[in-house]
Amino acid sequence: MRHSAPQPSPSPVPSPPPPPPSLLWPLPAAVSFGAARLAVSPSLVFSISGGGNADLAAYAARTAALMFQHAAAAPSGAALSTVSIAVANPTAPLALGVDESYELTIPADGSAATITAATNYGAFWALQTLTQLVAFDFEGGGYAVAGVPVVVTDGPKFPWRGLMVDTSRHWLTLPALYTIIDALTYAKLNTLHWHIVDWQAWPLQSKALPALWAASWSPRERYTLRDVAAVLEYGRARGVRVVLEFDTPGHASSMCVSYPAMCCGAVGGATPLTPVPDATGKNVSLDAIRAVLSELAALPSAGEFLHLGGDEVDQSCWNSTPSVRAWMKEHGIDTTDGVYEYFISAVDAAVLALNVSPIRWEEVWAHFGTGLDKRTVVHAWLSRAALVNATSHGYRAIYSVNSDYYLSGPHINMQWPVFYDADPLEGVAVASAPLVLGGETALWAETVDGSDAVATIFPRAAAAAERQWSYDHVTNSKAPFVEARLAAFRCHLLERGVGAAPLDNAVAHDAPHGPGSCTRQ
Repeated sequence: MRHSAPQPSPSPVPSPPPPPPSLLWPLPAAVSFGAARLAVSPSLVFSISGGGNADLAAYAARTAALMFQHAAAAPSGAALSTVSIAVANPTAPLALGVDESYELTIPADGSAATITAATNYGAFWALQTLTQLVAFDFEGGGYAVAGVPVVVTDGPKFPWRGLMVDTSRHWLTLPALYTIIDALTYAKLNTLHWHIVDWQAWPLQSKALPALWAASWSPRERYTLRDVAAVLEYGRARGVRVVLEFDTPGHASSMCVSYPAMCCGAVGGATPLTPVPDATGKNVSLDAIRAVLSELAALPSAGEFLHLGGDEVDQSCWNSTPSVRAWMKEHGIDTTDGVYEYFISAVDAAVLALNVSPIRWEEVWAHFGTGLDKRTVVHAWLSRAALVNATSHGYRAIYSVNSDYYLSGPHINMQWPVFYDADPLEGVAVASAPLVLGGETALWAETVDGSDAVATIFPRAAAAAERQWSYDHVTNSKAPFVEARLAAFRCHLLERGVGAAPLDNAVAHDAPHGPGSCTRQ
């Protein structure tokens, strides 16, 4: 393309750095390479021992489609043509703490590569590693693995390696959510925390309260319960648990658009729901919340957790509403803090009765402390101190402190080393460390939508992913080859249709600043 303005002369292409011992991302626990090169058949066969493992067979077929994107002739000499996969417990559910370890071997003589894993999920991650080892040789016109024989022994440090996405402030399409889930698997992240509703919009269908989604941004920006079930299943089949969040009471006043009896104060504003009875003596808001939570917990693949929020509650509405003050007096509650306690306790009890564990933002821990049921998971976002304190008292916790793990809003200009260098275990006692389940980077969507969500998430979430997976054997962002490997992984994402932004952007989702290789942006 010609430009009227004079263009700078191209500078010589710098010599590439010495090749790192492995371009794999996240870095495996143990990996060894030989010195040979082995061709790979584009008709690679995945042989699954025992048969009847539909999830693994489908995953392997998707893996092949990812690896073999270029037309290639069959190799004429020795070549890898079979991958044998053995899973000890193929029916293990995608539950917290499921064994995700694996071993992958690729011999140098063309005999079958082998994957052994305790569960399907370990086999899934082994197949993702394989996709990074198999590369197309543009000079020779075929596929190959360099450095055979290869032996990879691997498994994650943390059982909860996640991303939070917000679909209230801006709605995301189902294909966008599927793309995000796929991208999570490439980085070996295993949790999508779906902040599905908030006070600005309610895009979620409810059969119990069918008018709720009148508070969606538009009639086309909604999710049916079948849509949500499809996303849950899409994630499960790929080793990604999808955890739904319905944040109450401070972020749920979009419910009041159609059901104003639930709330005090202005409808549609950032006001809390109020747990007060209506004229017939029924607790309208709590009954509505219980109904929605029951619908969500009943969805197939809904899993063992529901995120219930509990943060940023403005109590002024309760204090200034005569009916609430009368209800407080009737129930012997002297302050609006008591209303908050009543509300949180009632919602937690409803979820626990569904045999589901509640997750709460750290404000709930700050208020209740050890009064919370031990099945509660504390989600730290304001300070590391909350995570340290909760785990010291025997509670499980997740790390998402905003200065380290927020991807959007005022944190849009944080570059990948910030995410990489965040240490979820800093300050945590050794005895309490197993209670730190892991971490989540967070995509709040006030200023992000489907046009730039993926570029805002990646590659920065991948930086956090390596620390969460490889915590015991990686150090910091300045360690040798870390940046080179992440740059190669960004190219890997681009090759798979994931629009990951350049590594060196001052603002996460900015476009590249000029011509260049994916490895140098």
